[in-house]
Amino acid sequence: MEAISHAGTVLGVLAKDGVVLAAEKKVTGKLLDLSGAKDGGYGGSGVAGLTADANSLINYARSAAQRHLLMYNEDIPVELLAQRLCDMKQGYTQYGGT
Repeated sequence: MEAISHAGTVLGVLAKDGVVLAAEKKVTGKLLDLSGAKDGGYGGSGVAGLTADANSLINYARSAAQRHLLMYNEDIPVELLAQRLCDMKQGYTQYGGT
């Protein structure tokens, strides 16, 4: 819980022609990983809080996007990717993380 109290803020703004992500970069320790998540130019992500949790979600999103690309030969729509992430998180909520 200590890491969460030191987390910066990540804010996303949706506009007619795009999305803007802004993040506060707080360095609280020398061991803090400040590397950003790059998704091959298609999308991006921002992290505030526990980076281990975020890395797990990012890896899941990458594999879901890759499965969609291999199956349909097109990039996954953002709404569908968000739905996949929400379904996975809801499963952990319902079943207590098991």
